[in-house]
Amino acid sequence: MIHNYLKVALRNLIKHRYISLIMVGGLAASMAAFLLITRYVFYELSYDAFHQNADNIYRIRLDDYKNGVLTNSSAISYYAEAPAIKEAFPEVQDFVRLHEANGMISYQSGAGEVVSYHEKRAFYTDSSFFNVFSFSLIKGSADRVLRRPESVVISESMAQKYFGREDPIGKTLTLNSNWKGGTYVVEGVFTDFPPNSHFHFDFLFSIQNLLTNQQFANGGWYWTNFYTYLLLTPGTSAESLENRLPGLIEKHIGNMLRKYKVEQRFILQPLRDIHLYSRMPSEIESNGKIETVYILVLVALLILSIGWLNYINLTTALGIERTKEVGIRKALGSGKQQLVRQFLFESFVVNVSSLFFAAILFVLILAVFDGWIHTPIGYTLFQQPVFWVVALVIFGLGFFLSGFYPAFILSSYKPIVVLKGRISRQVGGELLRKGLVVFQFTASVVLIIATIVINQQLNFMQNQDLGMNIEQKLVVKAPKVLRSESFTNELALFKERVGGNAGVRNITASSEIPGQEIFWTQELKRFQDTGADFKLCSVLAVDEDFISAYEIKVLAGRNFHDNLLLDDGAVIINQTALRAFGFPTPESAINQKIGDINPKRIVGVVQDFHQQSLKMVNSPILFYHIPWNSEYLTITLQGNTLRSTIPAIEATFQEVYPGNAFEYFFLDDHFQQQYESEERLAKLFSWFSLLAVGIACLGLLGLAMYTAKNRTKEIGVRKVLGASIGSIVVLLSKDFLRPVGLAVVLASCLAWYAMDRWLQDFANRIELAWWVFALAGALAVGIALITVSFHSIRAAMMNPVKNLRSE
Repeated sequence: MIHNYLKVALRNLIKHRYISLIMVGGLAASMAAFLLITRYVFYELSYDAFHQNADNIYRIRLDDYKNGVLTNSSAISYYAEAPAIKEAFPEVQDFVRLHEANGMISYQSGAGEVVSYHEKRAFYTDSSFFNVFSFSLIKGSADRVLRRPESVVISESMAQKYFGREDPIGKTLTLNSNWKGGTYVVEGVFTDFPPNSHFHFDFLFSIQNLLTNQQFANGGWYWTNFYTYLLLTPGTSAESLENRLPGLIEKHIGNMLRKYKVEQRFILQPLRDIHLYSRMPSEIESNGKIETVYILVLVALLILSIGWLNYINLTTALGIERTKEVGIRKALGSGKQQLVRQFLFESFVVNVSSLFFAAILFVLILAVFDGWIHTPIGYTLFQQPVFWVVALVIFGLGFFLSGFYPAFILSSYKPIVVLKGRISRQVGGELLRKGLVVFQFTASVVLIIATIVINQQLNFMQNQDLGMNIEQKLVVKAPKVLRSESFTNELALFKERVGGNAGVRNITASSEIPGQEIFWTQELKRFQDTGADFKLCSVLAVDEDFISAYEIKVLAGRNFHDNLLLDDGAVIINQTALRAFGFPTPESAINQKIGDINPKRIVGVVQDFHQQSLKMVNSPILFYHIPWNSEYLTITLQGNTLRSTIPAIEATFQEVYPGNAFEYFFLDDHFQQQYESEERLAKLFSWFSLLAVGIACLGLLGLAMYTAKNRTKEIGVRKVLGASIGSIVVLLSKDFLRPVGLAVVLASCLAWYAMDRWLQDFANRIELAWWVFALAGALAVGIALITVSFHSIRAAMMNPVKNLRSE
């Protein structure tokens, strides 16, 4: 029986080879797209799942409230809270604190050769790190590393980078940082962190040295610089523990919070929720969005559904040519169940063939796809049974649903009616078939509109006036090793020497550069205004050339003086800070004081500029004249002499700052990196919307074939009576375009709602324009018209005598 089913199936596929190729190709493309998207979604959902204690690890989030209203949430908090929580609550097994240790790291070999680099993936941490988190140590023991103040553990990549083939254990690294530098002994080497971790480190220094800094000596409940993770006993209710933490806050800092009129709460964030659900200031790394995952799941299901519905349309369209076969089979005694099994088997053959070619497409596109979306997913997901279970369940369900409807319709033909040639236009569910086309094109038009809107928003953010100039800015990591004790004097010497280069316009130093979050924050209020609230402000340490180098407009007052002594206690604020402190005009703020103890005097007000991407709201920014607190040197270039200018700058840098690594990048490229997630989403939607439209057009082609075949006699009669080819094409196309028109209307409503919600996440956003929906509708109608016209013209040009004889 199976042999007979297979022979009949292959015979029909070969007989209609072109339609069969379209059918299999459409299904294969939709299945491959589904596999690619599903793989990416599983990757996003897999973040931090590899930790053995993942379900019992929580990060502390610090929330600030004023008058019962949430004003700020931060991923960083106090360093004294973790020991206090562990001591007060026995259900807390252990804790880990993390604090950045970014700086320049150097190694001097026995031969005297010095290897040094600026490193950004360096942190101070507790000795419990490898007991809480499941990162493997290649060398060293988790119970022994990081217990001494001068110990450090490094990644496998850094061991190769700094030591080559040497054994790194026992070797000494020198850290030059704004925090706690010094020499550290390598005690262990860990495997590189997997890509699906919400943080990635290359160096882990003992936190004991950091806590000896003067600012931390008595500031356990003052400085909020630390990421804190708690390991809870299995079975512990995180919600119950969280509800008891306010008492601990009251015990340690209740009086201070009342002074600042602030309420604070500790919120326990599950480790596995951080990547997709946490988008706060001070995140260790940029996180994803659960909304993006939901969108991609929907896109994957839509594309797969379009492929299946396309198969249904084409199958039922071809079924008209098989009505006599069904009639004869029934007349010879075949039952309906036997016919259903035959057609389901044919569906199985088509789906398996499609799955085979989908697998080939998937493998061919895989490497390109990962590079295309800049995500190193790799092949580890293929080892997870849940990925294959979901894929097989979806494909099995799709096979059954897509195969059952055609099988049921084709096996329902009455043999007497079929053999007499009396098949009505209603046979096969014409209305349902058009409904499926409506669904296909609704999904396609929604994707087209989403693609246009996402690209619009991306272009808007990338081309908007930033309130400053970031063009031709070469950013060099500031030196950490100084020959003298004066950063200012050596900076002046570097400016003097490099400034003589014709390719250099100006040089400035700063603690942060545009495109980066400002981690230094302070809470200030108007001086001697007892009724004023404290405002959280970001602080930029700059030299006197920063504002002019970035061409930031001064609205009132002045820039900083060249003489640091004249700017003692001076501060420049931006417009957002001006409004936050309640000054009516820029001029009214000049010479006013802000702060509580050691207040600052406002000497200038500058126009707002976008320190970060346009996704973010502008925050109050204070400029302090502190050049020696700089992490970056920004060199503005001019002319077309990059090839000669950069080597000259490097040579001068090495002369003025010997022993420092020279590392640089261009600021405009760095700033655009903030839009990587939007660029990735735009690429995904562009290609998958194109794929969806293509597959939907195949379904429309199937409907055109069915209609033309069912109206063969009508077309022949009309031509005999004098109808022109053009009038017949219009007649046939009109019926086809109605479902497409309905789809455009439905898609416009759905897309407007969805994209309006998506745009709400952006502080600076475009307005949805009517022409976007009109353009998407015109594209859909135009593509549909081309698709339909191809078969309509072919049907209209057929010989009417031949048409009438075929009836």
